[in-house]
Amino acid sequence: MKVKMSREQKDRQIRKEARATLILFFICFVWNVGFAYGLSGTGARLFGLPVWWLISTPGMFIIAVIGVIYLLKKVFVNFDLEDSEEGGDLDA
Repeated sequence: MKVKMSREQKDRQIRKEARATLILFFICFVWNVGFAYGLSGTGARLFGLPVWWLISTPGMFIIAVIGVIYLLKKVFVNFDLEDSEEGGDLDA
């Protein structure tokens, strides 16, 4: 179901969605790089794989999926990008 919004509301919503997406990206980046470099010197292994890899890469994937689900349910809004209130032809 699409939500009707004014031009200003659409602009605010687009900025909100972009900001939330960037925040999720930075959370995933910090998670991946932090655990990769933070645990790389330990030499610990689990199932033959380095623990730093198991926590950083698959862990970052899980955080990304949970974050995207959260964004889809709580932040993103389905709205039409066209300016239907003007009602005119763009070529005229």
